[in-house]
Amino acid sequence: MNSNAQRMNTFVGWTLTGIRIVLGIFWLLQLTWKLPPTFGCPNAGFCLWLNNEIQHPLLPLYADFLSAVIRPNAILFGWFTTVVEVSIGLSLFFGALTRLGGLVGTLWSLNLLIGLVAVPNEQPWYYVLMVLLNLTFFAIGASGQIAVDRTRQWRIGWLRAEQTLSGTE
Repeated sequence: MNSNAQRMNTFVGWTLTGIRIVLGIFWLLQLTWKLPPTFGCPNAGFCLWLNNEIQHPLLPLYADFLSAVIRPNAILFGWFTTVVEVSIGLSLFFGALTRLGGLVGTLWSLNLLIGLVAVPNEQPWYYVLMVLLNLTFFAIGASGQIAVDRTRQWRIGWLRAEQTLSGTE
């Protein structure tokens, strides 16, 4: 590989590492406005946004689900949300199980897009961007980046898992 291509690969790797780390920090910072154990309920934080989603649904069926299942169990789902968002954040921040973090982040971002896109003063492009950023790390994993996934032991484990799943052992 020539030196220009090597410098470009290094630049791309550092750039993706920075984007992945910032995205991980973003997910971890989501805890700041809905802190356990109350998550801001009954009238702030998690419950405020649940109420916004219920009052301004993109999909009425989704609002019905939130109203019937999630809202009455807001503390339980507040804990679930905390675990999911911390897991996504740590995965992306450290580059550990990066593809899994990207997949869960993509699905969680789609959930946010569906729930919040019709809420007044929310920007749909913001949630589309969240989906795309998380989807990027689902697609590429920690390829070329500084990440736990790229350490030798993790790579060997991932290769074995991939071989087992593909039947090429």
